[in-house]
Amino acid sequence: NDRRNQGGLSESFEKMKYKLMALDVDGTLIGPDNVVPPEVIDAVAAADAAELRVCLATGRSYIETIPVWRQLRLQTPPQPMILVGGAMVSEPDTGRTLYQRTIPRSSACRFADALNDMGYSAMALVDAWRHGVDYYLAESLDAEDARQGWFDKMDVKVRRVGRLADAADMPDPLRISAVVAPAAGRRLADDLKGMFDGELSIHPILAPNYGVTIVEAFAARVNKFAAMMYIAQSLRLGRSETVAVGDDINDVEMVRGAALGAAMPGACRELLEAADCVADAGLPAFIRRLVNGEFE
Repeated sequence: NDRRNQGGLSESFEKMKYKLMALDVDGTLIGPDNVVPPEVIDAVAAADAAELRVCLATGRSYIETIPVWRQLRLQTPPQPMILVGGAMVSEPDTGRTLYQRTIPRSSACRFADALNDMGYSAMALVDAWRHGVDYYLAESLDAEDARQGWFDKMDVKVRRVGRLADAADMPDPLRISAVVAPAAGRRLADDLKGMFDGELSIHPILAPNYGVTIVEAFAARVNKFAAMMYIAQSLRLGRSETVAVGDDINDVEMVRGAALGAAMPGACRELLEAADCVADAGLPAFIRRLVNGEFE
């Protein structure tokens, strides 16, 4: 570690093929209880001790992710966290935003209006570290459902507005989402994709820790892989030195793009097709095989 801190690399680090591992959170690190199992904590600590740098890569915001990060025994200085599906990279220990890709205000307002016309309240997530507020809520017919299904489950600052276009002080958001019934998620996402094709990246995703399905939109080409490569490049690492593990649709680009991409056993079909392998014995066993050089 002393050599690394002085700008060098330890002998074990130089010998390892893979030097950066990005781990999805929900469905990969944790289940609906938000608790990282002890065996996962031990495996992640072993990877970290072997100087396989570990970063979290999640669709969650900073305030939702930091309690999970604190459960891990990671060395200092810690690696940044990939947040909001790749729209943001932040320092876990300070909350400082290092990287972000936002939705242009004009697109955000039109997308929110489209959701409103369909009866859904648009939840616009912004960079709280920079702006001091987490969400702008454009209230529609389901505003109470959105509050109970989303905001009541986290400690966030919410600014309520009639329309996003009326919130003159709103910065470009990182994500816009709506709480929907599980059966309606895919159809709503497909309808919105037809309206914003090439302009926004839109998909439905299950949020198991909240017990709801959300349809979410990002700026075009926002994904976890692009954010992972931002971190890799800051460490002077190439794609060939990266590993990624995930389970859902928002992990597809990251798992496909990493040199070694692994899917959890219960992953969605799209991710299973994109992955190089399946961590069929569980995440701890996969990480230990990785540290032992079985994928070299």
